[in-house]
Amino acid sequence: MNDRYTRREVLRLGFAGAAGLALNKLASAQSRRRSQGRVKNIIFMVSDGMSAAVPSLADEFGKLVRGKGSFWYQLLQNPEATLGFFDMASLNSLVTDSASASSSWGSGSRIFNGQINVLPDGTRLTPIAQIVKQAGKKVGLVTTTRITHATPAGFAAVQPRRDDEDDIAPQYLNVVDVLMGGGLRHYAANRRKDGKDLIKTYQDAGYTFWNTRAQAISAARPEKVLGLFYDSHVPYTVDHINSDELRRNVPTLAEMTRKALEILGDAPNGFLLQVEGGRVDHAAHGNDAAGIMWDQLAFDDAVEVAYEFFAKRNDTLLIITSDHGNSNPGLNGMGGEYEASNKAMAMLQYAKCSFEELPNKLRSASNADDVRAVIKDQLGIEINGEEANALAGALRGNLPPIWNRQHRNLQGLLGQILSNYNGYGWTGTSHTADYTWITALGVGREEFHGLVRNTDAFYKMLKLFGLSHKNPSMTPEEARRYMSLAPRIRTEDWA
Repeated sequence: MNDRYTRREVLRLGFAGAAGLALNKLASAQSRRRSQGRVKNIIFMVSDGMSAAVPSLADEFGKLVRGKGSFWYQLLQNPEATLGFFDMASLNSLVTDSASASSSWGSGSRIFNGQINVLPDGTRLTPIAQIVKQAGKKVGLVTTTRITHATPAGFAAVQPRRDDEDDIAPQYLNVVDVLMGGGLRHYAANRRKDGKDLIKTYQDAGYTFWNTRAQAISAARPEKVLGLFYDSHVPYTVDHINSDELRRNVPTLAEMTRKALEILGDAPNGFLLQVEGGRVDHAAHGNDAAGIMWDQLAFDDAVEVAYEFFAKRNDTLLIITSDHGNSNPGLNGMGGEYEASNKAMAMLQYAKCSFEELPNKLRSASNADDVRAVIKDQLGIEINGEEANALAGALRGNLPPIWNRQHRNLQGLLGQILSNYNGYGWTGTSHTADYTWITALGVGREEFHGLVRNTDAFYKMLKLFGLSHKNPSMTPEEARRYMSLAPRIRTEDWA
C-alpha cells in the first residue's frame, strides 16, 4: 500500500482532471434528454448517518490515501446534477432513526422511531418494493449492514419493532429479487431462534444463495439472489483493507452494486435498487474518524459503479443521499492560524483497524504504557501519559469525569482523546437533526431540487414510474395519544 503515497501528487492531479473531463463530456453528450419522459429504473443510494461535513472530508482523505478525490464530489460539479436536501424528521422527533427515515421514503408516511412502515396505532403501510414488484418491476437491496437492518427494511418490510430482524428476513421472499449484504444469522437455521432454515426456503423459491466474494464477482447472473456475506454487518472498510482473509472472502459495496446492476439491468420493465453504505453510521456512533472516512470512500466507489450504469442509459434516475446525520464530525482548526489541521487529518491514514476491533486489542493492555503502545501501533498516534491512564481506567470500567454524557463510554473517550491529534470533533455519539444532501441525475431529477420533505420521495418515485398509491398517515397531533406505545429502541448496535 505504500506506493500509493509516493505517487500521490501525480495521481491527485491526473485523476481529478480525468474525472472532471469525463463527467463534463457525459453531461454534454446526454444532457437534457435525461430530464424528459418516464423513468424505467431508479437507483437510490444512501450513505447512512452521513453528516454534512463527511463528503468534503472524504474527498480530501481520498486524495491523501488513494491519489484521487471523491467521485461524488465530481458529480456535484456536473451541470446536469440537481442538488437538494431532505427534511428527515420522524413523527415523534426532529431526530430520526434509520427505521423511520427509510420508512418515510418507502411508504410516504412519517412514523415513530424504531418501527418499520407501521403507524402508531398499528396500521400497516404498503412499502414501495411491494408496489413496484406488483407492477412488474424487479427490486434489489444492497447494503454493508445486515440485509434485515433498518434502511433496507424500510423499502420492503412491515414490522412494529425494527429489532425483530428474524421476522423481517422472510418478508423479502418473492418481493426483492436481489439481496446482498450481511445478516446470515437471520437466515441460517443454526443461528435463528426458531431454527427455521430460511436459506432453503429462499432456494426453494428460486433464489441462488451466495456467501463468498468469488460468487459475487463471477460472471453468473441468476434471476434471483440471496447474498449473505457475513454473520452480522459486513466488516468496516478499514478492517477489510487490512485483512487478507476479508479481502479474499467478503465483497465490497461497489462489487455488490455492480453485480446487482448486472442482474437487474436487463429487467424488461425496469427496477428499483436501494444501495446503502451502512457502516458510515456505525463509525459515527463510535466516533471513529478513520472508520467513517474509509466507509464513505467505499460508498463513493459504489456511486461510481452506479454512475457507469446510469451513463449508458436514458431511462434511469440516480439519487444519492443520506438518511440523517450522526455525531456531526467536523475537522477543527488546529494550531496557529489553523495551519496544523491538514496534518492532523492526515493522521487517519495510519489507522489499521476500526473502533469495533480496537477495544479487543486494547483489552490485552495491562497498564497505561501498553495502551499507548497499542494506540501507536494500530492508529499511528502517540497519546500522552494522562490520556493513556484515562483509557486504561476506562478499560477497567473506571471512566474519568466526562460532562457530555453521550461520551461516557470507551468509544466516546477514544474519540475525545484522539481529536487532539486527528482534529475530528464530535457533538456526541448519536443521530442529529440535520437536513441531508440529495444529488439527483437523470429522468425526473428536477423533482429533488431544493428542500424536499422525506415522505415526498415515495410519491415522487411512484409518479416517475407511472404508478400511484396512497398510504394512510398521521399528524404529530394525532400521533401524540400513542406516545406511550412508542417502542423503546436501543442505540444502533455499532459497538
